[in-house]
Amino acid sequence: MNTTPSDNNQTPDDVNGAPSAERDGETANGAQTGTRSLVQAPRALATPDRRVSANVAGAALQQRIMTLVSALGDPRHPLHARAVEDLVTLGEPAVPALIEALRTHEPWLIAYRATEALSQIGDGRAAGPLVDALRHPNSNVRWGAVRALATVGDARALIELRRVARTDRSKTSWGESVGDTARVVLDQMQSRTLLARVAELIKTAIACVLMLVALIFAWSVLTELRDELTRIGRVEPAPVIVAPPMPTTVPQAIVTLPQSPTSPPTVQPVAPTPVEAPPLTGVVVTSGNVRATPARLPDNVIGSVMAGDALIFLGVTPDGAWYRVRLGSPAAASSQIRSVDGSGWVSASLVEAPERVPVETPPPVPTPTP
Repeated sequence: MNTTPSDNNQTPDDVNGAPSAERDGETANGAQTGTRSLVQAPRALATPDRRVSANVAGAALQQRIMTLVSALGDPRHPLHARAVEDLVTLGEPAVPALIEALRTHEPWLIAYRATEALSQIGDGRAAGPLVDALRHPNSNVRWGAVRALATVGDARALIELRRVARTDRSKTSWGESVGDTARVVLDQMQSRTLLARVAELIKTAIACVLMLVALIFAWSVLTELRDELTRIGRVEPAPVIVAPPMPTTVPQAIVTLPQSPTSPPTVQPVAPTPVEAPPLTGVVVTSGNVRATPARLPDNVIGSVMAGDALIFLGVTPDGAWYRVRLGSPAAASSQIRSVDGSGWVSASLVEAPERVPVETPPPVPTPTP
């Protein structure tokens, strides 16, 4: 893009038309007063004023912004020298008016100084209009837009700045190359982009590590909880001890001596048929263990009975301390006697026994050999 003669023959100070000492003396007081009022405008809006409504205050602020934007391109305006600084102080409320000023072609000074103000405010809304300003017919404005995009530029700005760096050979009125400046800004933006990507990668890596640590910790907690629940729910079965068989009396055969031939035959009386006596029953008073032998040994438990179980009493030790019993009906589902004949010994303190239980001499309790 070629520059116009005005671009190459004037500097910003020349175009601004530096006022003479007399003019400075005449306008200094007015400029300072106007500047103070504009800088203090946000403070006035932030302080409740019962005499002025919010709409009137907002309209007054917009009027002041428009006055400052107009002063950007008028070197004779008393606020021209401080217009950029005051607009930057106002901040975000001034951004829409400055964006509109970027589209101004004549005088170009308004658009150029608007790029300065937008660069210092740093509002992202100005990125698109500044990219459009890269095609402004004045090289000074294009140069200002390039510099402003270094602050608020985005991905679209990178593409347009590459185009400017390749194709724009023009210079500003004070001799700065637009293309060279675009290349410098591109390097700065790409460096920031690279740093931002590296920072994102580092944050992602840290997040992954923290997540992995959290998963490992959660897994260890779940494993401990599962093991604890397994230990709580596990019931160790009691060892099965087979009771030694009780001694049985071997019936003796009755030997009948032959009668002498001289003796008269004797008539043998018919033995009455024995009537089976009803079983002797009792009840469990206190729940307890059933043992293989009538003794409290750590390894002779062969079952258990519950309070209220019915028992059939088979025998009692001579000292009356132990009863040999078998489960009757009713009996609890958890009650059991694990022996060959289904009988075992219980302590007399656990049961309510019937009378006349036959006395039974148990086998001697085996003593463990060392």
